[in-house]
Amino acid sequence: MHQTHDTLGGPRLAALASGGCISRVLAVTARLGLADILNGGFMTPDDLAKRTGTDRDVLLRILQVLAQYEIFERGPDGTFALAEEFAVLRRDHPHSVRNRCILLAETYDDAFGALLSTARTGRPGFDEVFGAPLYEYLEGAPDAEQVFDAAMAELARSAAEAVAEEFDFSPVRRVVDIGGGNGTVLSTILAGNPHLEGLCVDRPSVCARSAARMAAAGHPLGGRLTFHPANIFEAVADGGDLYLLKNVLHDWPWHLCLRVLASARNAMTRTAASRVPGAAPPRLIVLEPLLDQEADSVHALFRTVVSGSGAGDFETPEDMRRLLAEADLELLSVTRLSSGHHAFECTPRIPLPSPQTGQ
Repeated sequence: MHQTHDTLGGPRLAALASGGCISRVLAVTARLGLADILNGGFMTPDDLAKRTGTDRDVLLRILQVLAQYEIFERGPDGTFALAEEFAVLRRDHPHSVRNRCILLAETYDDAFGALLSTARTGRPGFDEVFGAPLYEYLEGAPDAEQVFDAAMAELARSAAEAVAEEFDFSPVRRVVDIGGGNGTVLSTILAGNPHLEGLCVDRPSVCARSAARMAAAGHPLGGRLTFHPANIFEAVADGGDLYLLKNVLHDWPWHLCLRVLASARNAMTRTAASRVPGAAPPRLIVLEPLLDQEADSVHALFRTVVSGSGAGDFETPEDMRRLLAEADLELLSVTRLSSGHHAFECTPRIPLPSPQTGQ
């Protein structure tokens, strides 16, 4: 009986326990650009080792692991090729997840080294491993920060496309994206709405790098997208007709979410006060992937290890309704987007001051 149980469960448990090894193999595959090199078809391990400057025997083992998991295909002559299903590992694929794989397998996997500590204390294992919270660590780790920013851009694509399709931007002239990273969401929205201009608000290093990248690309949006460094817990820029807050709140505990929302509410209130009476007040759209399905448990655990217990545990729309109400924001609508995000559209709930009286 013991042998039967071992036969049924042992190999599966061993495969699960080796998951960290597989994730690291994927990260190295992405770092070496193997998927990009193999975009043209089958190659021998010798040729791949020369192209990547790696040890041929070690690379062969990596290729064999990738083939075992059907990420790569084996040729009858000992060659390997990228399986079509995993073409998203390529850097140039329109739905690339290359940087997301690196982030999950390197920085985030390292943080899971302190999972036991997180389980016992509720505090983020990330801080224990890296000696600082996520964003503070990234400021001093340029390579990890660039991978993180690129991974967030990859994650933002589907939400950006869904927002651009779902909402009417015809009455809007200026969109402000709070915590907008490298401008992926704004770029998508502006590309389909030539009358718009966008302001991307984020950490100084993110804004500097993103602005430089856009300048090197020749300002493909004609200068309509600009970057504004700011501490979003303190203030964000006035003057937006529409404010966006995508995948930001789930990184923070409740009280810090309220501070970010207060920055947005204050900016909208000041903007409304500067406009003619009767003008439509600015709106805020909060976009979050809620943890309302059992399959979200892995994502929720990642959040806990990176940000600590209680960070952004929004499981239902009602959780977000309570947060927005506490932040003095009036909820106008809730929309489930094709990307899986929920979009909460709101305006300041408190009376807006009049330009004439200041009351």
